[in-house]
Amino acid sequence: MAGALEWDIRPGDTRNTYTLARPRREREIVQTRGRARWAIGGLLAGGMLVNFLDRTALSVASSPLAEEFGLSLSQLGIVLSAFTWSYCLVQLPAGVLVDMFGVSRLTRIASLLWAVASLLTAVAGGLGGIIVARLLLGVAEGPSMVGASKATAAWFPLNERGMATALFDGAHKLANMVAFPILAFVMSIWGWRTGFLFTAVASLLFAAVWWWGYRDPSAHPRLRASEKAFILHGGARDTDRGQSGQLRTVLRSRTSWKIALGFGCYGYTVNVVLIWMPEFFQRQFHLRLLSSGIYSMIPWGVATVAELLLGGWLVDRLVRLGRDPMLVRRTVLICGMTLGATVGAAGMVRSPALAVGWMSLSLAGLAIAAPVAWSLPGLFAPTGAVGAATGLMNFGNTAATAGGVALTGWLADVSGTFHAPFVVATAVLAVGALSYWSVLRPSQTPSPIPTLNSAHSEAGTGVCNTAATSSTDASPQLTQLDDSP
Repeated sequence: MAGALEWDIRPGDTRNTYTLARPRREREIVQTRGRARWAIGGLLAGGMLVNFLDRTALSVASSPLAEEFGLSLSQLGIVLSAFTWSYCLVQLPAGVLVDMFGVSRLTRIASLLWAVASLLTAVAGGLGGIIVARLLLGVAEGPSMVGASKATAAWFPLNERGMATALFDGAHKLANMVAFPILAFVMSIWGWRTGFLFTAVASLLFAAVWWWGYRDPSAHPRLRASEKAFILHGGARDTDRGQSGQLRTVLRSRTSWKIALGFGCYGYTVNVVLIWMPEFFQRQFHLRLLSSGIYSMIPWGVATVAELLLGGWLVDRLVRLGRDPMLVRRTVLICGMTLGATVGAAGMVRSPALAVGWMSLSLAGLAIAAPVAWSLPGLFAPTGAVGAATGLMNFGNTAATAGGVALTGWLADVSGTFHAPFVVATAVLAVGALSYWSVLRPSQTPSPIPTLNSAHSEAGTGVCNTAATSSTDASPQLTQLDDSP
């Protein structure tokens, strides 16, 4: 066929490489595919930006808040971890609800509650009021990361899943980079309560944009038929609705628990650094609030760039080039967590600049691992159970975080420095790396590669359909890797 897309498929070759009778034809096909999915990816990233802005505000306000209420480091650790108590407890039910009712409706309600929780923190008259507000924020943000993972599985083909996941997870690193200096400036000028008024307004603005802009692919009014076909043929899970029994399947899966353990170890370290970083710079190096905010910004900026370039773009690029998908993901994940273990050196140095350097290296490694970790439920979960599997994974994350934040405060109190808690975080990462190593076994469940011709033949573009069947399989299921009864 003149000008058509011709596929060169050899026996045993899983790369599905193609040649074009001409480049102009390929450009036309790509243009007809559309970009609605990337607009949704941007919307998910915007939600995470606001989400983590709300969470980070209390970390920035920790010193003036502790001074106003006369808190020790151990007591402050309890206050800082209050969010994770409720956030942890709602992960499993949030995952089931996301599977059953969809991302759109739950996020509409949740984003309004983010604003309410921030307002309650701003007007709190005592320590009890702040803890109640943080518990509410934990409940409200419970479906956020679970929903983003579910939405990414619905909207993106497998060979774009790395960058799509890096967008929403990288947004929380960007939020940390932006939040520390901005909130530190606002709070240093107008007081710590004003920072929570700022986050409440941001939450309300996002709620309005989400209400208007998000739909599932099957209901999106501006999604072209060619783009929808490309998404579905690439392994997206648009109409993946679950039932109550799916949670039982996930809970019985050994692989799902290994993924949860690995992610819990990752989350322990990244959240200990997130929550305690401003306090670390103020206590360890006697910096002022605004200065600590500026120092805290730098590692998160490095982490954001590393996640997008290496954890997102590079992973997708290697998979599209025909590398073993599981080997690529395992290598990136383990190397990232190994690099994250350098956080142990941050507590040993005597210069804030050196501490920033070690924290930047550590967070860059963890950021590289994050998109792979978040993509695992969308790759392996049974049909209708992406939300439930993600909920279990994030339950492991938040349970480890709740204990880690409180333990860090206690260890810093007892030892007088942050060296001991950072060394503990390094040991925790080693456990997580071993857990992931046992899950991601090369060549066991190769991910289907989306093809241009299969997508556009369904959309009516007239492209040959030689390889269509190779890309229309459902995504691999968690039970395929499992030896549970």
